[in-house]
Amino acid sequence: MENDGKTIISLLKKGGFYTECPRCGEQVSLRQADIFCNDDFTPQADELYRKKLQEISDRKKELRKLKTIIGQRSERTAQAVNIGYILERIAPTLPSFHFEHTDCRSIFDPIDYMVFQGLSRHGLVDRIVFADIKTGQAKLSKKQKNIRDAVQNGKVEWKTYKPEGGK
Repeated sequence: MENDGKTIISLLKKGGFYTECPRCGEQVSLRQADIFCNDDFTPQADELYRKKLQEISDRKKELRKLKTIIGQRSERTAQAVNIGYILERIAPTLPSFHFEHTDCRSIFDPIDYMVFQGLSRHGLVDRIVFADIKTGQAKLSKKQKNIRDAVQNGKVEWKTYKPEGGK
């Protein structure tokens, strides 16, 4: 069968056969074409084949390297998030925290604390602060920005709720 392929290729190259280039549509003489049978490559096809195999090998190495880097980055991000989560909870006990820890009330979502400044020392609230703890490169979420803007624009009210039937 292999000899049949070589015979056909030989006949195509010797005859006055033409083919159309799939790229540009021009007619190409099969005498000039680099035709080969199965894996019996011409020297030019063999060189191109080896070049493509090397490119594939190089790309596989790159992808393995990227997979490792992405895994490490993902792990570091998860650790940073976990550390941030822990810091949010212990922040009021840290010396660098700007508020009296006994004035802080935990909310954690969507913001971390409501601070009733002055309540623990004077028994009177001097002001109420919405506080959120951020570590590293963390930024306010869209919801947190919306809350910040509402507070800054004075869109804060006091409501007393009394359920029906309550005394």
